[in-house]
Amino acid sequence: MALPRKTPRPALSEMALLQREVNQLFGRLADTERNERPVAAGGWQPSADVYECSGNLVLVVEVPGLFPDQLRIACRDQNLVLSGDRKERRPSGGAAAFLCMERPQGRFKRVIPLDIAVDLRGAQATLDNGVLTITLPRVKDRRGREVVIPVERKE
Repeated sequence: MALPRKTPRPALSEMALLQREVNQLFGRLADTERNERPVAAGGWQPSADVYECSGNLVLVVEVPGLFPDQLRIACRDQNLVLSGDRKERRPSGGAAAFLCMERPQGRFKRVIPLDIAVDLRGAQATLDNGVLTITLPRVKDRRGREVVIPVERKE
């Protein structure tokens, strides 16, 4: 009695392997693009730290030389948008020629994605010695809570 032979599965072709590697590369690029957006030409972005503490999401942003009326904080499409304008600095007393100018000036816009549900009504922002601290209370996690939906009889 002859045993039926199984046909061997064809190995993945080199083209299929290349396609899978390219898809993985694009996936990794999409992940880094969200967190590392390039700065517009001639623009600047202040440095920021984001951490979670005592049920709050806290953002600490360095904006030295700016006053509260030069800053704007808004939340749009699950992103915190911080923008402002640092005015051009002119030395007092006559015409001066800069030999070196490393401190950025002009408009900036920093977009920070909010992957955590926050209560925007309870948000607070304070500016102290060039450090902007934004505190956003977290919304309590509702996952795991059972919600019963009543069923009514249609007559």
